[in-house]
Amino acid sequence: MIRIHDTTRTIPYYQPEPLTDLPLIYQREHLFPYTSYGDTATMSVPRAFRMVVLENDTLRVEVAPELGGRVYGLFDKRIGKEILFSNPVVKPVRILPIWGFISGGIEFNFPIAHSPTSIAEVGCRTGQTGDYGFIRVGEREARTGMEWVVELGLMADQPVLIQRSAFRNRTGADHPWMSWTICAVRSTEGTEFVHPPHRVLVHDDRVVEADWPGDGLQWDRNAQQMTALFWKPGSAPQFGAFHHDLGFGLMHLADPAQLPGKKVWTYGYGKHRHWGLGSTEGDLCYCEIESGPLLDQGEKPLFPQNTERRVEEYWVPVHSREACDKVPWPQLNLPPISDAWMGWEHSPWQSEWEKFRADEGPLPSSLVPTGINLESALCRELQRGNTNAAEALALWLTFHGRPEEALALADNPTRCLSRRCDQTGQKFIAEGELAPQPVALADSPTAHRLAGLILWKALHQPMDAIPRLEAGPLHDPIAVVELDELYAELGFTAKRVALLARAPHHRLVVERKAALALTTGDPAETIRLLTDTAWPREHQRYVRTELWKKAMSASGQTDPEVPAFLNEDNLARFGAYWSD
Repeated sequence: MIRIHDTTRTIPYYQPEPLTDLPLIYQREHLFPYTSYGDTATMSVPRAFRMVVLENDTLRVEVAPELGGRVYGLFDKRIGKEILFSNPVVKPVRILPIWGFISGGIEFNFPIAHSPTSIAEVGCRTGQTGDYGFIRVGEREARTGMEWVVELGLMADQPVLIQRSAFRNRTGADHPWMSWTICAVRSTEGTEFVHPPHRVLVHDDRVVEADWPGDGLQWDRNAQQMTALFWKPGSAPQFGAFHHDLGFGLMHLADPAQLPGKKVWTYGYGKHRHWGLGSTEGDLCYCEIESGPLLDQGEKPLFPQNTERRVEEYWVPVHSREACDKVPWPQLNLPPISDAWMGWEHSPWQSEWEKFRADEGPLPSSLVPTGINLESALCRELQRGNTNAAEALALWLTFHGRPEEALALADNPTRCLSRRCDQTGQKFIAEGELAPQPVALADSPTAHRLAGLILWKALHQPMDAIPRLEAGPLHDPIAVVELDELYAELGFTAKRVALLARAPHHRLVVERKAALALTTGDPAETIRLLTDTAWPREHQRYVRTELWKKAMSASGQTDPEVPAFLNEDNLARFGAYWSD
C-alpha cells in the first residue's frame, strides 16, 4: 500500500552568511546571479523543515523541498535502519559553486555540480497512479533558464526507490551542463565500495588509471586522503556500497547507455577525514556514490537548445554482501511522466521577478535579476520614472553579454537617454530623448563599481576602469579585492600598499596583502600572514596554496610542503566544476 503525506522535521540549523551584498558579476569563483556564502554561524538554531513522505510496506522516503529537493532519509522498515547518511544537522561548508554546500541524503544537481539551489527551495508535487506513488521535485534554473525535474517513486510491493529524471532547454541558446545524482552513505571502517572488476580513474592528488579493485581500493578505510573514483566506459549496470559493520548497504542500478557515469567520493581515513566531519556533528562522516549521464566530472558539454533528455535509475537497499552481486533488475510497469515541469513558482526570488515581468508586482527589492528575459519589463519601469530599475537593467545587460549598453546606463551622472524596447522586446535602444527623471546611477558607489568592472573585464580598458573602481564601495572587502587585482595587473604597487593599508579586515584582504608582500620582496611577511590567519576549509580553491609555494620558493625552499592550516585541499586540478 502506498502512502504520501507532509510532515516537518526539526533539525539544528547553522545559518550561512552571504559573502557580500554586492552582485558578484565577472567573478570566476562565484555564480551570478546566485548568492555566495562566506561564513556559517558557529551556533545552531532549531528549524522545522518541510518533509514530504512517500512509503510502502518496506521503505519510507523523506524528501526535503526546502533543501534542493534532496532525499533526506531512506528508511528500510524490514530491518529498522536508515540506509542513507541522513545528516543530523544542516551545516553549510565552503564548497562550489555558492560556497554553501550541505551533506547528506540523495542530492540532485543540474546544470552543474553541486547545484546552486542545494540549500534553497525547489518545486514539489506528489501523485499516485494505481499502486505507484511519487514525489516530484524540480525547478527552472535561474542562470540559464534550463529546467530539471526528478521523480522519486515507489511501487506498493517492491523495496526499490525509483528515480526518473528529465532535463530540458527551451531557452533559445545552447548551455554548458552536467548532471550528477549524489547519494551520501555512512563512512565506516566496514564500508566497501562494490563494483565488478574493471578499470577506474583515480582522482586524489593525482589523476591516474588503475585496476579495480586492485590492492584494497574498494575499502573506504584504505583511502588516506580525499579521493574520487570514476569507472571507465563499459562498466557494469550496478555499483554501490555495503557496510559490513552495520549489516546493510545500498546498490544503484541503471542502464550504462543512459547513465554511464559512476563515481565514488570519500574523505578517507587519513589527513582529510576532518573535512568530511565539518558539515555534520557527532563524529559522523560520509562518503558518496554518484551517477550521471556523463562519463566523469571532467565533461561539461553543451546542452542543445530546444532539446530534452530523460533517464531512469534505481536505488536498492541490501542486507548482505552476497546480495550486492546479484541484485535483480526491477520488473516495473511505470506510468508515463506527464506535466512534469516545475517552473519558477516555488522560488520567492524568481516569483518576484516573474510577477514584475508580467506587471503584476513591484520591482523586487533584490536588484540582482534572474536570467529570464527582463529587458522589456525593466525598460517599462524606467519609463515610469523608477530609477532603481537602471542598476538591475545594467546587471541584466552585463550578464547577457551587452556591456556597452550596460555601461551607458551606469555612465551618466546627471541624465540618461530614455530607453525603450522595440516591438519584439529583444533590443535595447537609445532614442536621444531625456528621460522623465534623471537616472543618476553613476552617483552610486555600486554603479561606479559595475561600470569599472565592465570597462576592465568586458571592454578591456583597465586604465578607464581605475577611477570607477576607486569610487566604488570600498567598505566592502569584495570591492577592495577587485581594485587591488586591477592595480596588480597594471603594476601599481604604491596604490596597492595604500589601498590595503586602509582596507577592512577580511580573509580575502589578507590574501591580497600576502600577495602584495611577495611583490614587494618580503616573502617572510607572506608566510607570517598565511600562518597567523585562521582560514576556513575551502574545497578546490588554491589561492593560499600557491602563495605559500611562491613564498617558500622565494625563501630558498625548493620543495615546500603545504601546511594543513591553510585549509585548502590538495586534489589534482581536474573537473569542470567552475562556472566558466
